[in-house]
Amino acid sequence: MIRLLCSIIAASLVVAACSDGATGAVPTTSTTLPTSTTTSRPATTTSDAPATTTSTTTTTTTTTTTTTTTTTTTMPIDATRLARTVLMVGMPLTYVDESTTAHLTGGGRSVVLFSRNISTADQVRTLSSDVACAANAPVLIAVDQELGPVSRLTGLVTPLPSTTEARDMTPDELREVAATLGSEMLALGLTLDLAPVLDVVRESSPALNGRHLGSDPQAVADLGTAFAAGLADAGVGAVAKHFPGLGLATTDPHDRTTIIDAPLEELLEVDWVPFRAAVDAGIPAVMVGHALFTAIDPDRPASLSPRAYEILRAGFGFEGVAITDSIAMAAVSALGIPPEIAVEALVAGADLIISVDWSQTEPIVAAVVAAVESGRLPAHRLVEAAGRVEELSRNHGIECRTAGDS
Repeated sequence: MIRLLCSIIAASLVVAACSDGATGAVPTTSTTLPTSTTTSRPATTTSDAPATTTSTTTTTTTTTTTTTTTTTTTMPIDATRLARTVLMVGMPLTYVDESTTAHLTGGGRSVVLFSRNISTADQVRTLSSDVACAANAPVLIAVDQELGPVSRLTGLVTPLPSTTEARDMTPDELREVAATLGSEMLALGLTLDLAPVLDVVRESSPALNGRHLGSDPQAVADLGTAFAAGLADAGVGAVAKHFPGLGLATTDPHDRTTIIDAPLEELLEVDWVPFRAAVDAGIPAVMVGHALFTAIDPDRPASLSPRAYEILRAGFGFEGVAITDSIAMAAVSALGIPPEIAVEALVAGADLIISVDWSQTEPIVAAVVAAVESGRLPAHRLVEAAGRVEELSRNHGIECRTAGDS
């Protein structure tokens, strides 16, 4: 495994070096996605040369050739709609405002709720229904409902145990707790939990105080996958976070740049054990954090690094949705404005961008479209990302239901 991961990183370094040293014009990609259809039409030609005949043997030589006709067609994409699909937006109010309605009507497939959006159970149910009806398609409605202090649904669902209490539970017991939570979330119209936290914290972490499941990677894996399984039992999607792991972080990515200087071997043997377990168990989504890992990519935080996504995909075999942490966090906001960060994350391999600042929705959409038109973001990468989000929304989304629906 370590050789595979090293080869992934080495290969990406070579590609980057070749790219940096390349000369000449860079080809651009238009907003149409080229596809090739190849059809074969056999044509048989018989030689004009006469057959060679003797008194005992007659030999006829026949030459057959095949002509292949290649037809290239283009399939136009709606880059604006797809740009909305890959953006999970925050909302300003306790109801669906006009700007959010426009975003969802135009192709948005996910929203994330915070305390500012939540008051009563009836209000959340109404909000969820209105979100789904605005989208007129299955839509993901996400919240952070973790073990420990991060709880958006306080007073609306059965309280979860603290992480300290969870460490004393068996995986089966925690799975049952999560199943109850999932059922209560679905009753509110909430379909995606941005949990569990799978970071393996050695001592303490400013970003994860009270939020993590300890320092034993296998225990974190067992409990974390049990929590995710319980949510799945109820029909709610789980999101493992924060890959590649904040267990050694000494600063909080919410507030500042976070650099983790750990060897690849340690990451593999400790930090990635829970994430590999979650992927093997079929977790539908993984959140990629904003810490910079010197062993993976010394130049970019994980959420903006192609190497981090390659490890997740090629190294772990993950086929679900890769979600960024909020791009409003200081660890990435210091590197550029939100539209620029969103485009860079998509180019790197992210499928879904969390943007909690609703004022940035339209600038981000415009930036993504412009990146496709310029060729910076290949059209096929946007199509791939949107396709994964749409599949997740089909599996874990809520649909619009009118009064006559049963």
